[in-house]
This record gives sequence, C-alpha cells and structure tokens, in this order.
Amino acid sequence: MQNIDQVFLYMKDEIERQAKSEEQAILNEVKALEDEAYESMKAEAKKDADLKLKQEEEEMSSNASAEISESHIERTKKLIEKRDEYVKNIFDKAREELKAFVKSDDYLPFMEAKIKKVADDFKDQQSTMYVSQDDLAIKADLIKAFGSDIDVQASDDITIGGFILENKASSLVVDETLDFALNNQKEWFNKNSGLIIR
Repeated sequence: MQNIDQVFLYMKDEIERQAKSEEQAILNEVKALEDEAYESMKAEAKKDADLKLKQEEEEMSSNASAEISESHIERTKKLIEKRDEYVKNIFDKAREELKAFVKSDDYLPFMEAKIKKVADDFKDQQSTMYVSQDDLAIKADLIKAFGSDIDVQASDDITIGGFILENKASSLVVDETLDFALNNQKEWFNKNSGLIIR
C-alpha cells in the first residue's frame, strides 16, 4: 500500500515538476512576445516621431524662408525709396542751379554759341526755333546769333531754358534745351551711379 502511495506521490511530484517546466516555458514565450511587441512599438513610435520632427522642421524652414523673403522685399522697398529720394534731391538741386544759370550773365553767350553751332543746318524758311516763355525777352539776340530771320516761338515743353530748332521740310530737329540735357543726365546717372537695388 505504501508503494502505491509512493507511486502516487512520485507521479504528483512529476506532474508538478512538468507543469512548472511548462509554465516557465509559457512565461518565457510570453516574455519574448512582449519584448518583441515592445521593440516593434518602440520602433514604430520612433518612426512616427522622426516623421513628425521632419514635417515640423520643413514647416519651420518654409516659414523662415517666407519671413526672410518678406524681410528682403521690405528692405529692398525701403532702399528703393531712399535711393529715389536721394536722386530726386540731387536733380532738384541741379534744376535750381540751371534756373540760376538762366538768370545769369553767362546764359545769353551760352545760347548764342549753341545756336551758331547748328544754325547752318536750318537756314531756310521752313525752320522754327522754340524757346521758353521767359526767353522771348531775348528773341532779337537769338535771331541775330542764328544769322538770318527765323520764326521764334515759346514752347511749354521748355521749363528751364535752351532751345529746339525744327525744320519741318526735312524733319530735322535739334534739342539743345537744358530740360533735355538734365533728363539725359538723370538717365545716365541711374545707369552709372551704382545705386541699382537688387
């Protein structure tokens, strides 16, 4: 009888030992699956985080580029305004100096010399000399410098001084106005002053 009890005890111990072994194997497998799932979730989370970080960096870069571009446009606009103000001041001063020259004693000899230089190309009845309204006061001197009779008329286009000679028959025109010279200087200045804004 005692042998049967011992057999049962032995069987019970063996079953328990086997169950513990099985239990440990199952626990190890579960732990391995948990570790694998954890690593997979960790890798997925890192991938998502990296993607989100990249998107945020791209957005920040895009926003920074937009801000830099806007800042550059604003700076360029201010530089253009400053340049235009500078150029306007220079040419306003030049205009004032030319107007002072027109009122000086040097103006009539200047006009006479300019007229004598081009008069030969306009010696016929079809030519007209245009001057400013103020220069009609020296009309007789201008005709004398021309060397023969010529029609002299005031032109609203001449606001500083000088003259325009026009031959209607040949369509030849010579513009010796100070207005034209000043505008040419302005164009030259804009091209050569180095004040181009990029």
